[in-house]
Amino acid sequence: MDDGVYVLIKKGDPEQLQKRKFLHKDESTIGRRGNQLKPDIEFSSPYVSRKHAVIRKFGQQYTISDLQSKHGTEVNGVAVHQTPHPLFHGDVISLAKGVVELIFFAEGSEMDVTREFSFPLTPKADLKASAAGLVINLERREIRLDGNRIYLTGKDMDLLMLLYQRANQAVSYEEIMVLIWPERLVGTDKNVPDVGRTEINALVYRLRKRLGRYGEKVTTIPRYGYMWEE
Repeated sequence: MDDGVYVLIKKGDPEQLQKRKFLHKDESTIGRRGNQLKPDIEFSSPYVSRKHAVIRKFGQQYTISDLQSKHGTEVNGVAVHQTPHPLFHGDVISLAKGVVELIFFAEGSEMDVTREFSFPLTPKADLKASAAGLVINLERREIRLDGNRIYLTGKDMDLLMLLYQRANQAVSYEEIMVLIWPERLVGTDKNVPDVGRTEINALVYRLRKRLGRYGEKVTTIPRYGYMWEE
């Protein structure tokens, strides 16, 4: 049983927000609940199809496929079709043009190991950030500043990858807590880790300092969170 693999409901039915749906089966269906049909992960919105999408497990890899839904399925803004699309830790799954949003988590069972997050590649993975001199390679988790490699470890790198992957989109404090400190959810019935704003602000301060003059690209969104500004 994969106790560390689940989706977190970020948007959808109000009573389900922030709830975790563990993926214990080799195949978990997503769709609109009905009298005769009960998906594993169900929603009430009429824009979600009865049989909307399915998450399958192949060995240690998880994939998602759209089941010819009317309004479609996306992963990180990219349309998914019937061909299985691989899922990676931190992926954002969107149903029916954002009516429902889920975040995929695939934490291992060994909590003594310091883990790195895996993010799906995007076309900008090997491109320079808008400011000349800063190069961020998502695939290799490599940062170069004016041609020199700078080394970020642990949660400093995790936060940079999260913000850069979501460039020009505000990331809430709550999302940062869940995605950067998922290990604090293990063994609890909480939906959000016990992480204080002071701890988040300290992490952001360290990241900005390491990025030098490009640290200002990490923008504070008052009373909400942070954003990587291109």
